[in-house]
Amino acid sequence: MLDNRFAKLPRPSVGRWHMLLLFAVALASNTALAANPDPAFALCGGHAAEHGDWVNAEPNASGIARIELRDCQPVTTCSGGTCTTTHDAGWTMRVFGRCSPTDCDWGWTLGAFRLSSGQIPGYYDQGFAKRYVYAKMSQYRPGQLWVYWRTDFTDPNRADYDRHEWFRRA
Repeated sequence: MLDNRFAKLPRPSVGRWHMLLLFAVALASNTALAANPDPAFALCGGHAAEHGDWVNAEPNASGIARIELRDCQPVTTCSGGTCTTTHDAGWTMRVFGRCSPTDCDWGWTLGAFRLSSGQIPGYYDQGFAKRYVYAKMSQYRPGQLWVYWRTDFTDPNRADYDRHEWFRRA
């Protein structure tokens, strides 16, 4: 036998059922997003001072024109044939060398951990040269990024060189 206690309550129309269903789905979606935010943001807990886009403080410099640094990146390390990935702990960089008519995009580096010296490392094998780039907030120029880089040419007849430059936020 059916329970008649609710027989006298007004029934929602079909339109109201759809609205209630849509509201419930929207509420569940927002709750799920709040419970599971972007893992990089949740685990990283904010960005370091170096994070962001930087331009050379000397506009006529002939070396690096600009650099992009991203933290909270995955880093994969391998040892003895076994590789592991640490999420949201490393850095990637993208360097643009001064070229004409547009700057040369060296590309993104693989994720790397900050060095014990506090520097963020980057490595580029461009075929004709290997470039090692290190970035860190300047101790002598507040708010500026200090970048040291070294170029090792594969041609033994070309002289290797290194430079250091300062960058300001783009």
